[in-house]
Amino acid sequence: MTNSDPGAAPVEPLKIRKIWVAMSTPFQANFFAPLIKELESDFDFIVTARDHDKIHAILQAKKIDFVPVGKHGGRELGNKLEAYAQTIQSMLPIIQRAKPDLLLTERWPEAVRVAFGLNIPSWTIFYDEREKHVNQMVFPLATKVFVPRFYSFQELYANGVTDPEKVVWFNGFHTGYLKDAPISAFNPYEELDLKPPVIFVRPEPEFASFFPNREPILEKAVEAIKKDEVASIAVLPRTQTQRSRYSRMGVTVLNTSMVESPVAHADVALGAAETMLMEAFVLGKPAVSAIYWTPSKPVVELHRYIPHSIEPRQIVSYVENYLDEDQNKAFKEKASLLVQSMDNPVRIMIEEIKRINRGQKVQTTLKRRSKLEIFLDIIQAASFQPLRPTHLMKAANISYNELRGIIETLEGRGLLKTESTMGGKYYQATPEGLRLLQDYKTIHERLFSE
Repeated sequence: MTNSDPGAAPVEPLKIRKIWVAMSTPFQANFFAPLIKELESDFDFIVTARDHDKIHAILQAKKIDFVPVGKHGGRELGNKLEAYAQTIQSMLPIIQRAKPDLLLTERWPEAVRVAFGLNIPSWTIFYDEREKHVNQMVFPLATKVFVPRFYSFQELYANGVTDPEKVVWFNGFHTGYLKDAPISAFNPYEELDLKPPVIFVRPEPEFASFFPNREPILEKAVEAIKKDEVASIAVLPRTQTQRSRYSRMGVTVLNTSMVESPVAHADVALGAAETMLMEAFVLGKPAVSAIYWTPSKPVVELHRYIPHSIEPRQIVSYVENYLDEDQNKAFKEKASLLVQSMDNPVRIMIEEIKRINRGQKVQTTLKRRSKLEIFLDIIQAASFQPLRPTHLMKAANISYNELRGIIETLEGRGLLKTESTMGGKYYQATPEGLRLLQDYKTIHERLFSE
């Protein structure tokens, strides 16, 4: 456990021997599993997991030992508060006995609160600006916050991240942990006698605080696809109510959690589940969004690359279009180029842990960048969305005059393209630019990784 004066904020450990991983959502169970598997031979782990939405079943399927702690409080504020208090009471003695050196979690408030009280540094993940009340409970107490680059620091500040020194930036989505993940030969849909093509459906998060009144958009789309008899449909419900709704449609309702992401062996992913749609994109699976509430910023970015509608018939059209072999292949090729420029946030966490144990400090001195590095910074910044020149200047830390010449060069080489709108000019990396960026990363890792 980190030594500190009583009441003082935790500081980074000098040495890490035992890691506490706290999981309150299925995403966290899948996200942290590869980290645990890679590091378990060198570190001790204690895993605490909330009883919510099949988290325990996922961990059991992955053969990860865990201690059950806490439950979801539902949508009512009073029940949430009661669950919060009970979880802290249950969690505190477990962690006092375990004495971990570091907490890893997404943003489970109870875990971060306990870690802070016991002077344990905590590393967290930021990817949803809508739940400001939760974020402001978590991030002021966190020691490190891993953040996608498409957020601005102003947005982080409004959500409780007040110290820029805490931030570890990464490119792409938080689901980048699936990048280059091996897919097993075992196809669970074959075991369920589902004939290809298979459409995997994940319904909306009805317990989320940002969720409005339910609308039957996704259900109507699934009913229409079922009626068209163009594919097998597998639905992974979140609640018993959702299970009952979809069971009545005659589709396959999944009862067990899978070791891999359920989209890994599907042909098309459909749903109103934000993380699932991002997982599908990273895995190169065609995905169709039926989200009908205000999306998070990562989903706004995702909607640039996948079709989105709140009209059931239009949703059906998008899904059935991707059942065409050529359309399916074209999506995979485009997604692959974009995903190659993403970072794997789990890999970044692992390297940070190893860096601490090697006694290395973060490099804070600035060195003069080469022209190549500046070119690559601009391609990287424009890899996920079209950007204005001012945003490219900030990303590459160069003047407008410098930027003009570089843009001319990159456009001339087919690495950057221009899009003129009423709001001015925007620039985005081309597929050739993304390939160049990936080639550079591959060469750099081969030559300089330890």
